Amino acid sequence: MEATQPPSISKLALKYGLINGVLAFLLFLVVAMTGMKQGWLTTGISIAILVVLMVLAHRDFKKTHENMMTYGQGVGLGTLLAVIASVISSILVYVYVSFINTGYPAVMLKMQREGLEARGMTGAQLDQSMAMVGAMLTPVGIFVSSLISGVIGGLIVSLVVSAFTKARDPKAVY
Repeated sequence: MEATQPPSISKLALKYGLINGVLAFLLFLVVAMTGMKQGWLTTGISIAILVVLMVLAHRDFKKTHENMMTYGQGVGLGTLLAVIASVISSILVYVYVSFINTGYPAVMLKMQREGLEARGMTGAQLDQSMAMVGAMLTPVGIFVSSLISGVIGGLIVSLVVSAFTKARDPKAVY
């Protein structure tokens, strides 16, 4: 009888990354459709989802690897999970703002302008800020910024979560 191979880091990252990417997109849709502002609440929910899925991925890895996982393996698994999740959610958001709700960037741009004006920004400074925000609120700008922030945020979360979920080999000599 042939021994089965335990799931690799990439398989686990793909499984949980796909789940995270779809959940992140669904959270984006709820925010977009209700007109909520992206804020600390939505960021907290996104991080909580990522942490839970990362812990589950680490648990699955340890189950199939004799209850051991080094810090590096945990960081690698968590980071790859975050990269996959960011790619999936960024692609879905890009499709949404490019083909389904093409008015989304304009609405966000208007909300940003109102927010800056409420803080007292006027004139050339407001125009300069809006030019920068406008470049980021295109479908490609949204894709790139969400991809970069997802990967960097995922790396940071992975560094922290892996510190708590790592499990050493009890037989190893340190």
